[in-house]
Amino acid sequence: MNKHIVRIVLSLLVPFLLLTACDHSVDDKLAAQAAAEQSLGISPSLFATKFNRAIADVLEDRKDDDAGRMAPLYTIDVTQLHNGGEKRTFQTQVGPAQTSMMGSLAKDGDLKTVGVLLSNRSEGARAEFFLCAEATSRLVTDGDKQKLPELIKRLVNNALNNPGQRMTDVVGDKLMSAEIIQQGLMFQIEHK
Repeated sequence: MNKHIVRIVLSLLVPFLLLTACDHSVDDKLAAQAAAEQSLGISPSLFATKFNRAIADVLEDRKDDDAGRMAPLYTIDVTQLHNGGEKRTFQTQVGPAQTSMMGSLAKDGDLKTVGVLLSNRSEGARAEFFLCAEATSRLVTDGDKQKLPELIKRLVNNALNNPGQRMTDVVGDKLMSAEIIQQGLMFQIEHK
């Protein structure tokens, strides 16, 4: 009788142990996936604050006489950042042409990607796009600020000349890319 009870208990215990082993493997896979998700190491609100300073620096470096007057037009209002909720995205618009800036968030709430979208074909919108792309690049990469404008222009021109392909370049530990998407031309930075 005792042997029979032991067999029953063991027969019930073995599937339970197998199920718990499966749960651990799923947990391990999820933990590995979360660890592999590398953010840019900056929260959306800190990005917005630093972006506002970077715009003024870019304008000054361009020897723009109106830098002091123009920089406030491109500031990101931290209180107006749109958090995509469960989609884990953020979006905002800056400048007179209302250039869209967007990104995805890592699980820790920091930016995983950040990008600038050119959806208007006007000359002013293009200038605004390049200004925002350069300021963003200065913030999240350790690239030479003198070389970033040419790198961005090269990526954008290559994307325009090769529709449907994502053009990329590595700057330090970041991947910069440009591609034509349905909404327009997207310039994006993420961890490589």
